[in-house]
Amino acid sequence: MRGSSVLGVMALSLLVTLTGCASKPTVSEFQCKAGDWQSVGFRDGSSGRSSSRILQHQEACGEYEIVPDRSSYLAGWREGLDQYCTAQNGFDVGRRGGRTSGVCSANDYMDFVAAYSDGRDLYQASRAVRSLENQLVAAERRLEDIKHEIVGVTTAQLEPGLSAEERLKLVIVLESLVEERSEVKDSIPVIETELARSRDNYDRLNSQLTVASRY
Repeated sequence: MRGSSVLGVMALSLLVTLTGCASKPTVSEFQCKAGDWQSVGFRDGSSGRSSSRILQHQEACGEYEIVPDRSSYLAGWREGLDQYCTAQNGFDVGRRGGRTSGVCSANDYMDFVAAYSDGRDLYQASRAVRSLENQLVAAERRLEDIKHEIVGVTTAQLEPGLSAEERLKLVIVLESLVEERSEVKDSIPVIETELARSRDNYDRLNSQLTVASRY
């Protein structure tokens, strides 16, 4: 009975969370009443959002019996889209690890996507560097932890009154720690080599883009 009650509470909590996420308004009451739909459209366009987002704004403002001005919204959205669909912005979106939204016209699309691809390459190269840096820090930290654990096990072995079984368990733990220490030590030069390569790759890509002065 208690298990059913817990499951019920969990289900209710999940429903409340999902409902809260689904009903989060795209515009505030102030924005609805201010009626500056050109600015709202510009914001959406410059963020790479589809013009269909006005339907969500309409739903959000329905509570206040306000209908967005579609023509003003679309005028602002087009202006914002002109800003979004540039090669420079495509590169910036890719470099941040963002996604393309497919809202650009055929005329702008090729330049935008090509620049996005360059930015994405730089993002992936930077991400590889950060990942290896984290691995190196984790390995060095683990090596330090193992050092302290070995001291602790060695000290425990000196305790009087230990049974043969207890001493055997400590020996096994110590052997395991020594083996792990050897593995971690061996992994560090490998990580350092990969990190150096990744940094060189990032520097090369970054330099190429800078020298080309494309963005």
